[in-house]
Amino acid sequence: MKYGIVFFFLLLLLPYKAQALCVNLAFGGVPSLVTFEGGSGGYAVYDPQEYLQTVSFQVRSEATGATCEYFVMLSAGQSGNFNQRKLSEMTNMLDYNAYVDSGKSHIFKALPTATQSEIITGSFSIAIALTQTNNHEFFWAINPQRIVPASGMSYADSSLTLSLYSGLLSLSPTLVATKTITFQARVDSSVDVSLVESGKTFDIGETTQLVDFGTLESGEQRGFDVVVRSNNGYAVTMQSQNHQLLVHTQAPTIAASVAYSVIFNGGSVDLSTGAPVRIITGTGTTPATGTAFPIEFTVGTLSGNENAGTYSDVINVEVTAN
Repeated sequence: MKYGIVFFFLLLLLPYKAQALCVNLAFGGVPSLVTFEGGSGGYAVYDPQEYLQTVSFQVRSEATGATCEYFVMLSAGQSGNFNQRKLSEMTNMLDYNAYVDSGKSHIFKALPTATQSEIITGSFSIAIALTQTNNHEFFWAINPQRIVPASGMSYADSSLTLSLYSGLLSLSPTLVATKTITFQARVDSSVDVSLVESGKTFDIGETTQLVDFGTLESGEQRGFDVVVRSNNGYAVTMQSQNHQLLVHTQAPTIAASVAYSVIFNGGSVDLSTGAPVRIITGTGTTPATGTAFPIEFTVGTLSGNENAGTYSDVINVEVTAN
């Protein structure tokens, strides 16, 4: 008697998630140029607030008989560093970065370093005879208070590539589309002056100073600091209302005055003509605390026969972009 051996093969079907079953997967509405908009319109270098920017785009696919999985990535740009992207204008740089979420929890990255939380993912469900569209967005922001010069040219990063892949990040995805995006920002000119007590830093709210000599005495001195904050070339002018004289408040009924001298940043200033006098010019940028210039007033020689009363002068200090 012959015996036969029968083999039974058991094929176990493991769960499998279909991937990349996408037909004509493509980008839609991707902007080629994205311009930064801050509180002043452009980027104000002394503004401490951060202004988060939103970039919106679409992903489209035609109907398929299975789920279509995809994801989107963003290149590092001209810096080559995902952790710190940069806008540039000549040799000047502005630090910025892009994020997949408005909370800036995850930087928007690309292969080979990107993780699942650092990309934008999406899918299209099974549909027949239907073209589907998904809306997406990502976010970017320039680091606040980066002191760079104002320029007629925009600061830009034109080396950014938005890439669309079909499939899953962990399962050999296929690149299906790319778009080039330029991020740019206009750096606003910011030129301000502050009049503060000697030794203090710039204060946008301090624009007046009262120089009180008390009872006038010959040679008496008082002063304060003129602080300029600027990311542009600037010029400071001064103008005396009373032609560099302390005039009696009842003038011209009482025709009495007392001369005084002005020393600005170590140099003598003549305001006697009553016309605006340019007292200093500057180039480049200043820190957020500004650049301080001391100003000192000295009462002239009194004759001893001056009329009693209050004597005063008003000096206007103005700073303009150069």
